[in-house]
Amino acid sequence: MIGFDPVLDAPTTAGYHREAIEQITQCVEERVYCALLGPRLCGKTLLLRFIEQNLAHLLGWSCVYIDLHQIRATTQQVFFADLIRVTAEHLTTATGRTFDFPDESLASSAGFRAFLSESLGSLESDLILIFDPLEALPTDLVQALLTSLRAAYMDQQMESNQLTVIVSGALSLATMTVGESSPFRGIARRVFIGDLSESDSETLILDFLRQDGISATSPAIQKLVSATSGDVYLIRQISQHCSERMSSRPSPRLRSRDVDLIINRFLRDEVFRYAPLLEAIRLIEEDPDLLHGILQLLAEDSVPRSALRLPLSPDLDPLYLTGVVERNEHDRYRLQNLIYRQFLNQHFSPDRVGRVLAMAGRWESAIDYLETSIQQGSPVFRADLLPATINSMYASEDLPQAVHFLRRGLSAAFRVADSQVWLRFPQTDLLRHIGSADHARGNNTRLELEIPIAADRLEARAYRTQVAIRGQEEGEVVQRAVPLIASGSQPIGVITLSENLSNLPMEDLRERDLQMTGFLNQATRALNAVKLRRQELTLAGRVQASLLPEGPPEMPGWQIAATWKPARETSGDFYDFVPLPNNRTGIVMADVVDKGMGAALLMALTRTLIRTYAAEFPNHPEHLLQVTNQRLLADIDA
Repeated sequence: MIGFDPVLDAPTTAGYHREAIEQITQCVEERVYCALLGPRLCGKTLLLRFIEQNLAHLLGWSCVYIDLHQIRATTQQVFFADLIRVTAEHLTTATGRTFDFPDESLASSAGFRAFLSESLGSLESDLILIFDPLEALPTDLVQALLTSLRAAYMDQQMESNQLTVIVSGALSLATMTVGESSPFRGIARRVFIGDLSESDSETLILDFLRQDGISATSPAIQKLVSATSGDVYLIRQISQHCSERMSSRPSPRLRSRDVDLIINRFLRDEVFRYAPLLEAIRLIEEDPDLLHGILQLLAEDSVPRSALRLPLSPDLDPLYLTGVVERNEHDRYRLQNLIYRQFLNQHFSPDRVGRVLAMAGRWESAIDYLETSIQQGSPVFRADLLPATINSMYASEDLPQAVHFLRRGLSAAFRVADSQVWLRFPQTDLLRHIGSADHARGNNTRLELEIPIAADRLEARAYRTQVAIRGQEEGEVVQRAVPLIASGSQPIGVITLSENLSNLPMEDLRERDLQMTGFLNQATRALNAVKLRRQELTLAGRVQASLLPEGPPEMPGWQIAATWKPARETSGDFYDFVPLPNNRTGIVMADVVDKGMGAALLMALTRTLIRTYAAEFPNHPEHLLQVTNQRLLADIDA
């Protein structure tokens, strides 16, 4: 990856991030923790070094900068041991005093807090600790560090000397550092290193070029701004390339065509190692909603926030946290610059998007993009489309949805013009159509929903003989009925395929049939799994419904009614009327977490336990619930 460049010095960076410096200074003055967040290589480290080496001295602060790259992160004990040792060494250098620290074998989060408390007592003044960059640590150690620092914050509330902490990290760590579940929630103020405006970007470009004695035409400057706007490090990288190109020329005047060549070379040779974009790609591909947002921004110049599928968050803007977009005063988003746009457009090809969405379980969209890749002349992506189709079928909630994905896979991968699926269910002699009856393309006749197995129909004959049968041809369209056979069993049903095979050479047709047969074998197992799952849920629903009261009890002076509407075949909701001594009745209303067979079984067990213990505690429902809960905990490991 492209790494740190010392040529971009701290004063230059600080000059373009004055607002961030003022916010950090205010945090220190108010003794509030601070989380400095920004894209990779945006200058956070240089900014903090500038604060430590310049502002801290001017303002009389005791300030220590901890480079987390230098801290060993093998185990939590080793991490805190190293953290204590390095902090003690820096404090000694800064103050000239000696600070004792425990043996490594005794190091822990509590030991680190104790060390900080003792150090504050020895200093007799406030202390500022800067931890940078958090992304140098594994996620679990970032959490451990923030938790320990929060505890230190709580420990010092009554002390005269205070510890102020500044942590710095990539935008991808925003949720961990200042999100709703962060240890720093409520005790730290977030500070974002903002994007450079176009005018600031242009000024910075001119500064870098002047440092190297290079002048530029107005069109060249405008192209540089368009290509790099908002990204300090990218501006420096491209400016350096400009300097290198101009160094061998007698008249170092940068022209528009020079900028074109430099940008094209960067996009061809270097952009795939550019750390901020790699960080952005990781964030985007982890969240399908962010991916959809980026795809919208690639399709349009700018998009209003209301048109983007973004999660609501009171603290963080997930699209901004990718580091590749900017938001203007009209509440619209756009990609920061031309280099970002061209790289993302190339990276997020239809096949890449399809694979990412498939891994996220967004099957419908995944199949859309993979189908587009095949239509664009890339049949190799059929190898991605077929597994995505099978996985989508296994993940389907019901048979119509599974059949929908099967039909989509056949259409996209094998150019099947139309397909219909018929399944046989237990204790019936019928093949029942699965899916919408109006799916048949080009067929104005109404599709029958059931076919007797004994009928003289193409589907019935294929089911009985367990071999594929070709029907009558209509023009160039061939119709075939293929039995759906799970391994070592009777067919679970039949699929009818309507295909136009006239343009395929014989050898291609054989290869296509082999691939389709393998695909249909896997699809049959997926359909059978969904079918069995639904049958089990239906049975569980019947069992569950049988455990509910037949009707409310008759009680003088009362009118009681009850209804029960599960979201699916089964649910965790139940109610009961429990007879108690002295003609009293206990009313139970309960909700077991989740749905399905597990919830139904837990509901049955809970109902039995409540009825069993109710007689022992007729006047104390709280005791009844307590013993029921204890028994559930004893009987269930999960």
